[in-house]
Amino acid sequence: MPKRDDRRSARPQRSSRIQASTPATAISMPAPCDCCSTGGSSRSFARRAADAIGKSVSEMLAGEETASKKGLLQGIDPRAKLAAIAILAVTSSFVHSPIALGALYALGVALAAASRVRLGSLARKVWLSAGLFSAIIALPAATSFVTPGPALVVVGPVAFTKPGALGAITLVMRVIASANFALLIALTTRWTDILRGLSALKVPDVFTMILGMAHRYSVSLLRIVQQIHLAKESRTIAEFSASEERRWVAGQMAFAIKKSVKMSGDVYDAMLSRGYSGEVRSLNSLRAGARDYAFLATIAAFCLAIIAWSRGAMA
Repeated sequence: MPKRDDRRSARPQRSSRIQASTPATAISMPAPCDCCSTGGSSRSFARRAADAIGKSVSEMLAGEETASKKGLLQGIDPRAKLAAIAILAVTSSFVHSPIALGALYALGVALAAASRVRLGSLARKVWLSAGLFSAIIALPAATSFVTPGPALVVVGPVAFTKPGALGAITLVMRVIASANFALLIALTTRWTDILRGLSALKVPDVFTMILGMAHRYSVSLLRIVQQIHLAKESRTIAEFSASEERRWVAGQMAFAIKKSVKMSGDVYDAMLSRGYSGEVRSLNSLRAGARDYAFLATIAAFCLAIIAWSRGAMA
């Protein structure tokens, strides 16, 4: 019996040795790599792509939220806003003064502020897309190789002339003013109202149908591609080489094309089975009032004044 008690008293000592060795074993295990950890600073290609796609979808859907706010342009009839865009586009093509084009851009900014549109987001979208693209196109025209004249700035063998710089600035400002108005109307008007306004202005139904389906497909396909990237991220435990990532992206692009073709057929069949006739319908009735006519008249008068001032200044 004493020996059995000794054995029992020895068992806790052996278990304490095992317990004492367990933390040392856990500490000696290798830490997970950065690609497997969720809190690491580095992110995989799939995660970065999914985040970028999600941001794009959020920006596309933010227009509906802005259009539902109470502002100046939100209360204007879509037909009046589309007609105003046409007037402003024609005006920007007739104006050749950067100051006059700057006045048109300032008008768009004032309308955006009155419509409760975030000015920072609007300026970033306009300048980083249309502004940057037009600047890249207009930059060679500002050099002496294309537009001769007195040199304004000389950078090595390249000289930027005064007439060339004036023409480049005019082109960039014209594109910026037009893109600012177009994006402003898109942000302050529901997509269905834009399509119905186009139909009311006698735009062909095929064109409006293509625009409507393209808008819906872009959102749906972006969501599908985002889910594909998130699925890859959740099932990946090691990094792949650049060639393997390119092969995977190429395969997913082919899958997205097949998915879009199948989805287009299914959606069109569903639309026909529900009585679709090609006419765009909206829950909001389009009724032009005195406020809409006053808005359109104000835009037209402002544009006429800008054209008259620009021609007088250029003369």
